[in-house]
Amino acid sequence: MHLIYIDDSSDRPTHVFSGLAIPYQHWNDAFGFLKKWREHLRDIHGIPVSYELHATNFLTGRGSRGTLSHLSRHTRSQIFHKHFQVIEYTKKWNARVFNVCHSGDDQFRAFERLLNRVNRTMEAWDSYAILICDEGKETQYTRLVRRMRRHNPIPSNRQFWDDGNITKNITIDRILEDPYFKPSHSSYFIQASDFTAHGLLRREVQTPRAKRQRIHKSFDQLSDVLVPACNLNDAKGVIR
Repeated sequence: MHLIYIDDSSDRPTHVFSGLAIPYQHWNDAFGFLKKWREHLRDIHGIPVSYELHATNFLTGRGSRGTLSHLSRHTRSQIFHKHFQVIEYTKKWNARVFNVCHSGDDQFRAFERLLNRVNRTMEAWDSYAILICDEGKETQYTRLVRRMRRHNPIPSNRQFWDDGNITKNITIDRILEDPYFKPSHSSYFIQASDFTAHGLLRREVQTPRAKRQRIHKSFDQLSDVLVPACNLNDAKGVIR
């Protein structure tokens, strides 16, 4: 069983989703590690452990109500960059990261592709998944998951399936229950997925500010924690 924490980042028309998958038996260890990371940020940089690390606001300093005023933009960028080393280290507990980058200005299509890949991977791993998402799109995500349990036509990568049909109904029966929704400020794992998604977004959609801060290079630190089988044609296994 895997708990998969999902968040997204967008710069239209590009939408990115990242899902941090934690095996249930290693959840306590992975959580303890992220908690120590937050305690380190508190002790070294004065960032409260209860402060929500939301990538966009953290990098710009917006909305912190003075919490980040003592940190320079350069320091915040360094902390953001370090986050990816933290995520890479969670491979120690068999954590893995799924990533989708969709440039068609359809975030629900991107979420659908993530679910299909998670389902296929859980089957390959002989496991099941429970999804835990950031709040905000409860109705849309729940409806999509329920629909894909009943009707989920998948095109063949060889033009036709063995029965001669163009599509095959492959339901996502490795994903259990409806998605659960948590406010991101109460979950270190969702915040970690938010940072990861934003790092991939800025790797794909580079801005002058991101390049000055080298944010566009942050995602490239991920390696062993990624799932290459998600897309063998992509160096980082990013689903496109």
